[in-house]
Amino acid sequence: MHGALRAIPVGLVAGLCAAVLLYHLIGDVSTASALAEGIRAHEPPVVGWPGALLAAAGLGGCGTAVVRGWALASPVVLCVLAGLLVGWAGRVMTAASIGANIGGGLMLGFGLPLAALLVLAAVVTAGVVARRRAQSEASTSKSDPSATAR
Repeated sequence: MHGALRAIPVGLVAGLCAAVLLYHLIGDVSTASALAEGIRAHEPPVVGWPGALLAAAGLGGCGTAVVRGWALASPVVLCVLAGLLVGWAGRVMTAASIGANIGGGLMLGFGLPLAALLVLAAVVTAGVVARRRAQSEASTSKSDPSATAR
């Protein structure tokens, strides 16, 4: 499997790890007035700080895969950006607020589709790079007579 195609699963894992890590690093963003009124934020069932440490380790492992050349960097970076956006959106959408959570609505309407576009761009980038590398390898093997003389 090409390094460009390996970047897709590595990028998806890195994006998931980035989302969990950022969600925990941001913490609760509920308004003080909502908390004073007794409105509690929805706390999704996430593992907690051990999960955040595991996500940090996973993100480091994905970074190592990119640095060692096992996976292409640009799709992984796009997936990490999408993961950061999803983590931020998760905190904004689960914040306790009085009345409508307008920030949550904006994140749901614009942030998550943008994250989906980033992941789609990562997949397309990996596919284009894999195709170009395959074409260049095919043209190199055709022009090299020693490769066919065996």
